[in-house]
Amino acid sequence: MTARYALPPSRTLADITANALLADCGECWPGPGVPCKGGGMHVARLARARRRGLLSAEDMTIVVAAVIASMVPVIVTSGADETAVAA
Repeated sequence: MTARYALPPSRTLADITANALLADCGECWPGPGVPCKGGGMHVARLARARRRGLLSAEDMTIVVAAVIASMVPVIVTSGADETAVAA
């Protein structure tokens, strides 16, 4: 008989950003625990939180999916020219 295991539930974006707030932001430079300017969170802060072990690879997958969903009109090119992303 094969045992079946349930996958752990994915974390919410709110949980992920709460953990990322423990890292500083390399874009607008508030310290840990201080929100980014502009009412959101810079991807730079999320990347720093990942490098510091505060976020998992699955967390970053959730973040990237949210970023992509908000960037529908953005065109990603093949990278053959110097601009990989154009608005």
